[in-house]
Amino acid sequence: MAVDQKNAQDKFKTELQKQFYDIVKCVLVTEKATRMIEFENKLVFEVAKSATKPMLRLLIEGQFSKPIKAINIYNNIRGKKRAIITFKGEGVASDLASELGLV
Repeated sequence: MAVDQKNAQDKFKTELQKQFYDIVKCVLVTEKATRMIEFENKLVFEVAKSATKPMLRLLIEGQFSKPIKAINIYNNIRGKKRAIITFKGEGVASDLASELGLV
């Protein structure tokens, strides 16, 4: 029974990774987001309305192989959903930003 559950979880993770760009739409690069990258070890993503914290944790950790400390989600005044991802470790967000070509 435990093997079937593990296989189901693995299938769920692989299917979720296939939908990465449908859920995580883009990385935001504003003055405030850049300051958060440099000083607070955070990245800001625009995400789909259906995105949840556990779903984002699986996607981001799976895609970038970096551990996440916290996730905060909010809807801005224009109705777009954004996620602020705080990473564990020093300088992880700036390393990711440079890999993605943001900074």
